Amino acid sequence: MSRGGAAALAAAALVLPVACGGTGGDKAGGGADGPALVLTLESEDDVTITAAPEFADAVERLSGGAVRIAFEQAGRGSEIGYERGLVEDVRAGKAQLGIVGVRVWSRLGVTSFQALVAPFLVDSLGLQQRVVASPLAGPMLAGVEDAGVVGIALLPGPLRRPFGLSHALVGPEDYRGATVGIVPGGVAAETFRRLGAEARGYVPGRLSGLDGAELDPTTIAYNGFDRAGGALTTNVVLWPKPYSIVMNRRAYGTLTQAQQDLLRRAGREAVAPELRQLARDEATALSAACERGRLSFEAASPGQLAALREAVGPLYDELDRDPLTSKAVASIAAMRSAAVATAAVPCARGGTRVAVDAAAASPLEGRWRWSWTRAELLAAGIAPADASGLVGNGFVDFEDGRFRGMDGRGAIRSTGTYTLDGDRFRLRFDAPAPPGTVAGVVYELRWSRYRDALRFSRVPGREPLLALLIEPFRRVA
Repeated sequence: MSRGGAAALAAAALVLPVACGGTGGDKAGGGADGPALVLTLESEDDVTITAAPEFADAVERLSGGAVRIAFEQAGRGSEIGYERGLVEDVRAGKAQLGIVGVRVWSRLGVTSFQALVAPFLVDSLGLQQRVVASPLAGPMLAGVEDAGVVGIALLPGPLRRPFGLSHALVGPEDYRGATVGIVPGGVAAETFRRLGAEARGYVPGRLSGLDGAELDPTTIAYNGFDRAGGALTTNVVLWPKPYSIVMNRRAYGTLTQAQQDLLRRAGREAVAPELRQLARDEATALSAACERGRLSFEAASPGQLAALREAVGPLYDELDRDPLTSKAVASIAAMRSAAVATAAVPCARGGTRVAVDAAAASPLEGRWRWSWTRAELLAAGIAPADASGLVGNGFVDFEDGRFRGMDGRGAIRSTGTYTLDGDRFRLRFDAPAPPGTVAGVVYELRWSRYRDALRFSRVPGREPLLALLIEPFRRVA
């Protein structure tokens, strides 16, 4: 569909009333039998390595299919300042929504995200999750109003590390006189200046003429940068690359309040699945790099780490002059002690060990609690005879691809196998299967996890397990 065609469809659908009900939560947009509200979302990055698909899935799920997101390529891949151009597209109404790295906002006079990309502060996926899910996110997003757009969602991104091309970038001495590639952002440019390097913007995918760049393992693998060698400093996280989703003011104003709330809720619910995907992507990228054997993995010493932080001290003095940034930096520093730690895993070729986030472990491993009433089971469409056998409380354990379901007293009621493929959850019951199911049949659902809540939803065209759609499962400590 052309951009103009999508806009026309969206404009017609915006005035449709809000409908409620169904297993997908509150619906906003088209009616049950009417056309869906289709909103265009522009991206220059390949959307598969951003949080855009998770956001789109959440929008469709929460609206019951009444609101959908259509992706469009910005077509600015030859521009160094492509993110700024994308914001201009959204502001001008060429796209209703856009997704850009938050690093761009300082170039547009918006300072509210500076704490999130301050050097050496947010250094794990766990800490990034705490920040984007905290009360800090609201004021950060509100700052984009000054650039003429509406903030919809703040979503996590990969952790950027020093990637050396002419030589490894480990301690401060390695940066002096070096030319380091960045996607234009005020904090990044000032960081490398404080380290004695020249920050230079570059066209995505082209690193010629640079001594290094701030990159993440997934981007390195995606572009094949490691095939020519290079050095990745694994225990130095410069900053994350979080994303912001913003919307054209006029398009946002034509949405109903329910539709506006739905988009923001979808942004919050996309955080957890995107963090899981980020962890998987990084682990896969590092394993592939190890297997190719051309990328060296470096580690800064405690002294070098301290010297790096000391070098950027004056930058923090400047950031503290902004009250919102100063408060946010202090809050993030306080969150660090409760963040998910990193774990070392062996390189695929043996010997070298590289740091990856602990969140890469299976997100379903452990025990989860459920509780169903007869009324809830019947309302979900379960036959009365089957509902009688499912009423009550119970638990399910997931471990190494197998599960076992237990009643509230711990007696085992079902066992089987499960697999995860992105947001798809597939399980197969051993015989004898519980009421309403068949042993050996593969059941497929979508799954998402936010904090300690595990939710399942339907996959179109596949028979669901209706009881799993009733309420979230809660993790048992």
